[in-house]
Amino acid sequence: MPASFDSRRPGRLAGAAASLVAGLLLPASAFAARLSTVEPACTKSVPSADRASLWAPPLDRVVTLRVTDVSVRDAVDRLASVAHLELSYSADLLPADRRVCLALDRVPVGAVLDLLLEGSALRPIVLGSTQVVLAPSRITATRAGSEVPISRRSSVLDRVVVTGSPDGAAQRGSPYALNVVDGAQLAEHGVGTLGEALDLSVPGVWTWTAAAGSLTARYGSIRGASSFGVSAPKIYLDGIEVANPLLVTQLDPSRVARVEVIRGPQGAALYGADAISGVVNILTRHDGAPQGRQQTQLSTSAGISATAYAARDPFVQEHSLSYRRGSASRNLGLGVNVGTVGAYVPGASERRLLLDADARFSRQQTIFTGMARLSLMRANASTSLLLSTDGVSTFSAQPSALMVTVNDGAFRRAVSVGAIDTMRGGALRDSLRGAVRVDSANGQQVAQYTVGGSVAFMPNLRWTHTLIGGVDGYRLQGLSAFALAGPQSLSNAAQAGSGEGAADRASLRWRSVGRYDIAPATLLTTTFAVEQAFTHEVVGGAGVIATAGVGSGPNGPGGNGALLGGPVARVRESSTSYGTTGVSAQAQVAWQDRWFASAGVRAERIGGATLNTQQSLLPMLGAAYVRDVGDVVVKVRGAFGTGIRPARALTRSSSWLGPGQYASLSSLEPERQTGTEAGVDLLLGARTALHVTRFDQRASGLIQPVSALVTTVSGSGRLSRSMTYTLQNVGAIDNHGWELEATTRVQRLSLAAAVALVDSRVAQLASGYRGDMRVGDRMLDVPSNTVSLTAAYTSGRWSVAGTAIRAADWIGYDRAGIGTALADSALSPREFEGANLRRYWMTYAGITRVRASTSFRVRGDLSVLVGGDNLLNVQTGAPDNASVISGRTLTLGLRTSF
Repeated sequence: MPASFDSRRPGRLAGAAASLVAGLLLPASAFAARLSTVEPACTKSVPSADRASLWAPPLDRVVTLRVTDVSVRDAVDRLASVAHLELSYSADLLPADRRVCLALDRVPVGAVLDLLLEGSALRPIVLGSTQVVLAPSRITATRAGSEVPISRRSSVLDRVVVTGSPDGAAQRGSPYALNVVDGAQLAEHGVGTLGEALDLSVPGVWTWTAAAGSLTARYGSIRGASSFGVSAPKIYLDGIEVANPLLVTQLDPSRVARVEVIRGPQGAALYGADAISGVVNILTRHDGAPQGRQQTQLSTSAGISATAYAARDPFVQEHSLSYRRGSASRNLGLGVNVGTVGAYVPGASERRLLLDADARFSRQQTIFTGMARLSLMRANASTSLLLSTDGVSTFSAQPSALMVTVNDGAFRRAVSVGAIDTMRGGALRDSLRGAVRVDSANGQQVAQYTVGGSVAFMPNLRWTHTLIGGVDGYRLQGLSAFALAGPQSLSNAAQAGSGEGAADRASLRWRSVGRYDIAPATLLTTTFAVEQAFTHEVVGGAGVIATAGVGSGPNGPGGNGALLGGPVARVRESSTSYGTTGVSAQAQVAWQDRWFASAGVRAERIGGATLNTQQSLLPMLGAAYVRDVGDVVVKVRGAFGTGIRPARALTRSSSWLGPGQYASLSSLEPERQTGTEAGVDLLLGARTALHVTRFDQRASGLIQPVSALVTTVSGSGRLSRSMTYTLQNVGAIDNHGWELEATTRVQRLSLAAAVALVDSRVAQLASGYRGDMRVGDRMLDVPSNTVSLTAAYTSGRWSVAGTAIRAADWIGYDRAGIGTALADSALSPREFEGANLRRYWMTYAGITRVRASTSFRVRGDLSVLVGGDNLLNVQTGAPDNASVISGRTLTLGLRTSF
């Protein structure tokens, strides 16, 4: 990113202040008449070719501007006020001695900036829906025989992004398939979770809707499979690394500026370990309030969620309050979000609370930012909705019936509710009350926090130094391992919901970015970075779990896996600390603002997480070519990269609960993914874009829990059968596919579509592997195709938005069948081991999620909101036949600002 981006001082909106003073001195009618009759002594014209369609939003806003003999800075401030934009710039870079006179009628903002910035090294760069940065450009082009800066772009390729770039840079030269989801878009579609934000418009990323009682995110596919059950991207909050990405689920769209996403391992050279699947950077707002004062936004909604699994439809509610104060250079923001979901299955209600704060302070050469975030979530249900063991009553969702069972010693009762819609009111409640005992005394609880900040220092236009530091951590209790892509939970402790865990990760990162004009129209950008992270982790379980057995050969310590089917013991707690050190260097060369070449490498050292210190080199290569032809921009890009995930990762702590596993994890090598991507971006004007990407990746060293059946004896002498697991390396997985994105805007209507076609298969098996996968098999729980369609329309006071998302054709376990079979004592334990488990594979046709929202502005900033989620009322099949999700949800609410 050009250096002046961080050394800017925001416009003072002097024109707005002058208008206010004039309005106080003159009567309103006289002031309006004066504005309409007075013309500047000198005028300038804008070429007729400068139509609004040539400019990226918000530079396409049409304005009427009249200024007489004022400085360029005052004219820029007046333009920001008239166009309702947040213009940021460094006053030292504006022409200091030039004064302008303009009388322009219905002219695009971008064309006006072209006139005002003539003769300077600045050009406008779109940063957000209302934010524009005036940043210096060293690349020039000839217009009418003179050298002037290139300022026009007919697309948002010059939007500044901070993900996938050393310290923020224009998207124009990025070799990655980089997605940016604007916070205004999230609010427009009523998005409240990170998974919904990614599903909305990011191809190649698919998340499963959380089942009853589940508080963690589950990524079904990120360009295929990069792991078993932990295929999550690396997540940052304002540049601060999150300890466990599976626990970052909540989003308040009013507090988010944008979400930036890199898919695949290409970003690992900058972001290091755990970026094996991609990188997500959530950037909070730091834009201040309108006119630099203060603003409070309140949103509240409530409604009913349909369900076929409870006696009554549950009540849902969502309330948020956001406060902002200050200007773009010095501001403060506070937010609170509260929501509840009633029991759409007995005992499965949820509560959540999100608190956050941010601040920003800018000086001439330094910017200070800070943020804090606290997320609290609780789900009363503490078990999976399967037929379980140990006498715990749960549900099993069959294709045509709901089986509710309870075990009580020798007594076993089953109630089949077939046409459940006919059993309403007292009859259904009485039937369920007699058959169901749901243990929700403890439930599941997750607390996740982030505290940190950054300091950016720009001593000159060549160098930018940034220091980012923070702490992120979580506390969890009763979290089940049911979300794992396996036949059932990993241990009795996890199954009974008594797994516990906690972790804190402190990270400190220093980056120095230099920019050099090495030749005419040639810019070299270099990056040197050093990062240190320290992690303290505690994992515990109060129940009976399997501990690591001692063996030899491929499953002994140091082999391809370690056996977890050894002696059974009561394990209370396991604590460990480890550190990660990364050093990276990267360079990008830009020639004539058309050709871009990037190369980099990161050296990573992880000590303490495993018995042996792990070291790795993560390379990255990329290139892009961009050509402007009139209103059309064509970009061809390609990138190569490698990413790793250590065997002992915090993502496994929240999905594979049980401290006994870690003795075996310490002997396993990291999972690794290497791949290439190539794509073409075609942009027609500022309103239509098409992106096509091909990816080819190989994931190796994947760790799978291989199942086995064990029988235990309780204190009362009862026999119980449950799954135990062996952690083994599977081998290698090939991920290939295509991603397509298309967006267009026609007057008040905007449309977007995203398609991902994925083929994820086993390419090679590791020696000693004894699981159910075979060469050529499709990876489990990976949809072969996903599609999303979004639309938004605004007319007057009305605003309507809708989204349809579909995942289709994946293979998963028949968990309901496995639950039933586990209760049959006549079946041999070998029924659930190795190749025999393939009998319980099944192909799922697909699932479609539809959401819609509309708002009507009653007066001023007061709007009425109506929303609908899961409009097709699908409650099972995501991702299996035993997970139950919330049904059709309809809400009514209000939103206002004051």
